[in-house]
Amino acid sequence: MLDGAELPCSIKDVSSSGMKVALPSDVAIPDTFNMRVVGRDLIFNVRLAWRRGHFVGLTILKIGKLPAPKRAPSTDAAESTTSADYNRIGARRSFRLRE
Repeated sequence: MLDGAELPCSIKDVSSSGMKVALPSDVAIPDTFNMRVVGRDLIFNVRLAWRRGHFVGLTILKIGKLPAPKRAPSTDAAESTTSADYNRIGARRSFRLRE
């Protein structure tokens, strides 16, 4: 995983300070690493807290939001003249992680 390889896993439980993740017991993971949540545009910097069989406990060190993927420029004039949504600026958003 030090080379940036992705490893599929399943998040079983999340709290404000950590998470419980299921992954194969024979997979070695580093003490600290980044974890991306597919479909949520979130990335966590985590530290391994414990390991029992195919479950690991991770302490959340930092949470970040991934930038939106860049879209190819549109040739449609109607799409290129859309206005910005200024109501979203400064708005707080909450989220709940689910399996």
